[in-house]
Amino acid sequence: MQEQRETLIFSRQQSTSIKGVAIVMLILHHLFLFPSQNHLLTGFFGGSGGVFEFFLSSVGKLCIPLFFFVSGYGLWQSSRGDCHLWQSTLRRLQNIYTIYIVTVLVTVLLLFLWTGVLPLKSWRYAVETFLGFNVTINGSWWFFIIYVELLLLTPMAVLFVRRFSWGPLLCLSFILYLLSAPVSGFPYFAQAVESMGLTSLLYKTFPVNLFWPNQLYFFTGFCLAVSGIFETILQRSLNMLYPPFWRYVAALVLIAAVLSFRYLFIDIGEFFGVLSKHDINIFQYITINTRADFILAPVFIFALVLLSYRHGSPILSFLGNYSAAIWLIHGSIIIIVSNILKPFHPWSPLVFFAVLFFCVLYALAYTGIRNLWAAWLPSKVLKVETCKFRPKDGN
Repeated sequence: MQEQRETLIFSRQQSTSIKGVAIVMLILHHLFLFPSQNHLLTGFFGGSGGVFEFFLSSVGKLCIPLFFFVSGYGLWQSSRGDCHLWQSTLRRLQNIYTIYIVTVLVTVLLLFLWTGVLPLKSWRYAVETFLGFNVTINGSWWFFIIYVELLLLTPMAVLFVRRFSWGPLLCLSFILYLLSAPVSGFPYFAQAVESMGLTSLLYKTFPVNLFWPNQLYFFTGFCLAVSGIFETILQRSLNMLYPPFWRYVAALVLIAAVLSFRYLFIDIGEFFGVLSKHDINIFQYITINTRADFILAPVFIFALVLLSYRHGSPILSFLGNYSAAIWLIHGSIIIIVSNILKPFHPWSPLVFFAVLFFCVLYALAYTGIRNLWAAWLPSKVLKVETCKFRPKDGN
């Protein structure tokens, strides 16, 4: 007798669309990150690029928690009945490392053709780059190794919540988040680490220092999936917000509120006397603005699901399906396209679509070549058995 699968509101299709949104926000964030360079563009509303482009870049930083939240949520859904957690993890690592290594090779080739200088300066430098421990060539690759770390932790997290519950795991994740003092805003924990002589290990070692803030986004999604809370809230909201007009209104209001709060976070903090933007540079501005992202990201995703319920976007789904390749190549594409178009003071949307076009072109080329390669090679399909274990609601 065939087992009937439960129908989720926040399904694989919805999560793929969210990844598509995150890809758009990612490119906007890195493309318009530095206000000092936006004047070289023709702004969206004419004149020099400026405030509007910087707004898009600032709120675009939400792409990080969106990706991690969706990853954590999806990994629980795919692992909840998996009897071969480590085999599945190794398969995921193989897939992500394959695309990463190929992208590194392509990036090295592009930079060599662009500058005439080979960016891999030594064998050690090359090995560290291909493993993901050194991202000097492309700073946006820092995300990759954090994702690898979280993949390795997923089997243990699944076994933990099967044996105990999701609550202690989320509490532990939040405690680890507090270790990221510049992001969390709680310097007491950093001072305690310094008193133990662990500062250089926890805060100056890549990729350990970036693990503390970003793991919370992942485990928030993971634990909300385990508990069923996110799905329950979605279901009740859909029942309450009927007819659909009210659902659209509520979703748009929430999206506007999240983006406005994200952009004005420091100004709001300064108004209440808890933050100051005096003499802060762009990197400090970005770091401080991320403090509320572990709350804003789930709310933003909730609003997007309400807005797109039963009306998915094929374009966003398409981008979401190719998100890994686009994520890894976008930094190199931005550098090349921006340098080519900069002397012409191009219209900012034109630059965005040019970058997106070449990112998608690379993703399609990679996928096509990979599929052709797989067709030529004999492969063994790993059969994943379904466990008899079934987590109880709220476990």
